[in-house]
Amino acid sequence: MAEPNAKQAGPAAGVAPPAARRAVREAGVFAALVVLCALIAATSARSAFLSSGNLQNLSRQVALLGVFAIGEAIVIIAGGIDLSVGSVIGISGMVCARLFAEWRWPLAGAIAAALVLSLAIGIIHAALIHHLKLPPFIVTLGSLSILRSIAQLMTGAMPIPTVGEGLASGGLDFLASGRELGIPVSVWLLVILLVALELLMRRSREGRYLYSIGSNEEAARLSGVMLFRTKAVAYGLSALLAGIAGVLYVGYNGQGDPRSGSGYELNAIAAAVVGGCSLQGGQGTLLGAVLGAAILNVILNGINLIIQKNASLWEGTIVGSVVVLAVTLNVLGRRRDR
Repeated sequence: MAEPNAKQAGPAAGVAPPAARRAVREAGVFAALVVLCALIAATSARSAFLSSGNLQNLSRQVALLGVFAIGEAIVIIAGGIDLSVGSVIGISGMVCARLFAEWRWPLAGAIAAALVLSLAIGIIHAALIHHLKLPPFIVTLGSLSILRSIAQLMTGAMPIPTVGEGLASGGLDFLASGRELGIPVSVWLLVILLVALELLMRRSREGRYLYSIGSNEEAARLSGVMLFRTKAVAYGLSALLAGIAGVLYVGYNGQGDPRSGSGYELNAIAAAVVGGCSLQGGQGTLLGAVLGAAILNVILNGINLIIQKNASLWEGTIVGSVVVLAVTLNVLGRRRDR
């Protein structure tokens, strides 16, 4: 199904239709990922990149980033931006850990409460953006600060351990670090979410609406699209997926940490943009965002293996450079298409 674009009645002469361009972009991102893996495998000491331990760890990191990068991609496709995903990860993890480890809620109930809170945060974002006409950048930037502060105030910025809290804690460990058929459970979860949400974006009316408001919100309104409901879907899914990632990080780290997810909003934006999402809206795919998450994590993993000393200090430089390069290529590609 072609990506809807309210700005164009159809593809220009001599330009591939949107579905074909989408396939070409995804193939290009995948090819870049393969080449990148080959280069790092060839330069890392004793093929450390291809060791089973490194690949297992890398796949978990890709899955964790991929989950909330999908949500960021949905918002960007709809013409918005969500800078709060890192803080939603932090506060959802803290709520889950506190309800489970301190208040002795059943694990399922603690997870459900954290996800409901996350979804509510996303819907509040949509309401402020649509009804009060506030810029998405300002709303989610303010939310980033507010939610991070609340997460720290919950325990005086101290983490909440969940390890050893009975058999139920094994459920968190299994979600984040367990394996099925030799593949991390978090990867299976990412695949399920990706398939379900790709079907939503490509096969449902709501998915077409998300692309249409990202391309031209006024034209979408005149066409009868319910703008608030569509924005609530976009921001609600973004926050909900960040909440799922927050729960996974609790299991992965064995604690709810108010600092969890700090700065991850830039990683999510980078993954979406590298995967082909345009910051102008109306363009991109969720599969592309997951491939972008894979590229970003492979680069960071390769830096750790090759540089080793103070490798973590390079992360900000790498992520920022990747964002600038990806946006530049995206803008040049749109100019060429026009």
